[in-house]
Amino acid sequence: MWALVAIAVVLVVSAWIRRPGFTEGGFASHDVGGILYNAMVLRAGGLPYVDTVEFKAPGSFYLALLFAGSEARDIAMFQIAANLTALASLAMLAALAWRLWGAGAAVVAAVVFALHDANLDSMDANYVTWALLPQIAAMYVAFVADDRRRGQATPRAVARTWFAAGVLAAVATLCKQPSGIVLVAAGFHAFAGGPRRDLRAALWVFAGFVAGHAPIGLHFLARGHLGDLLAGYIGSPWGLAYVGHHLETPLWEAARDGLLATTFFLALPLLLAAYAIPAERHDRPEPHRKIVATLLVWFVAGLAGASIGLRFYKGYFLAALPPVVLLAAAPWGLCGANLWRGGVVRFVTAPVLALLVARAATILHATREDRARPHDEGARRIAAHIAAHTGPDDRIWVWGWHLWGVFAYSGRLSASPIYKTPGLLTRFEDDSWRRQASPLVFEPSSPYVPILLADLERNRPAYIVLGASVPRNDFTDLRRFVAANYDRDRRLVVGRAEIWRRRDAAPITP
Repeated sequence: MWALVAIAVVLVVSAWIRRPGFTEGGFASHDVGGILYNAMVLRAGGLPYVDTVEFKAPGSFYLALLFAGSEARDIAMFQIAANLTALASLAMLAALAWRLWGAGAAVVAAVVFALHDANLDSMDANYVTWALLPQIAAMYVAFVADDRRRGQATPRAVARTWFAAGVLAAVATLCKQPSGIVLVAAGFHAFAGGPRRDLRAALWVFAGFVAGHAPIGLHFLARGHLGDLLAGYIGSPWGLAYVGHHLETPLWEAARDGLLATTFFLALPLLLAAYAIPAERHDRPEPHRKIVATLLVWFVAGLAGASIGLRFYKGYFLAALPPVVLLAAAPWGLCGANLWRGGVVRFVTAPVLALLVARAATILHATREDRARPHDEGARRIAAHIAAHTGPDDRIWVWGWHLWGVFAYSGRLSASPIYKTPGLLTRFEDDSWRRQASPLVFEPSSPYVPILLADLERNRPAYIVLGASVPRNDFTDLRRFVAANYDRDRRLVVGRAEIWRRRDAAPITP
């Protein structure tokens, strides 16, 4: 009972930490503007990858249809659902720790996880938040399947459980492609986690992974666009370019950056796990040792996912957090009886742990304070102005990553499938977890330049908004198009953004 009470307290505290995410109701991550925009397209009868140029996974778009209000664009409702999902992830991890190590480990896992997750996902409704719960659930079900095959369950029941683990891995992948790396951990446990190697179990996991994609695949197939789904979700040239644009980084530099980022974001659980892993004795039961091996595979797989693109954003490390927390919570580790032993552990390691806990709490406080402040006031004001001076069927086009939320706030669709432009009109950003981005560089030779101009010429959006951070003066053909067809709307001034209204829409009064 005490463990359940303790975990409930951790959940309440975590909910308090996330309180701004339940109440602020704005875009803390502009990526979420892309999620809601694709949901708006789905609601209007369109399809991602067909009516939007996109390479992100589609699962979050469908979740926005469910959780972002009747028009699929209510960011406040979407973030409430996302924060509830994040709390469910914490509860699921505690349940998994309890299943593996017992009640005490569940409490430790909940505390260590809660000290990190709200910062890593920045309390927003981003792809990583939605992907985490099915990742943890996939591994929970995989461990259940292993227990069943060691017990008295029928082969059919065991096969169904492995299949379910694969389905959950597919759901995680549909929310964020790199999260599909959890399939490696689930498949490894199916194959090598039992009393003997079990290829059939691994195949059931893979079959579930394929089947988990069926609902969205059938939706696209019914519309005659299955190929577009496969090309956008799996083989998008834009997505591959995004992944590869940092691959020229020297290997030693990438390894150093990855090591520094991993240590920076996961210092506390890494220290705890680093003690627990070598402390594991070979005289423990065979299932116990194989669980540790699976958790190590899961952690390495999570780090591999976080390393894609070599940018090491903090949100990427959310996928590596659960396995290292589970290792940190092992009852023979520092948070078990060893914490109270004398010698080096008490007088050296415990004070270091205290400092790391204080550091994590300080970071959480800063994250909470930052999330409580709006990060998109400009987008809100621009969207309100556009909504007041256009009709529901009017189209708009905005240029600038900080303006993606304008689509959702205004309720207006883009005049071009090219609604976001990094890697299409400009070079990809070169920022990383510790380096700010250089100014954007326009790519005049990009094949998307004439496509965009043709879309704008054909659809004549009611408004065009050019952000301050984009190289708008270098896009001379766009400048000519705007000068010939639009007037600057100076009734609203938002920083250095330029707001242009189509000239034949209505005269603009001073």
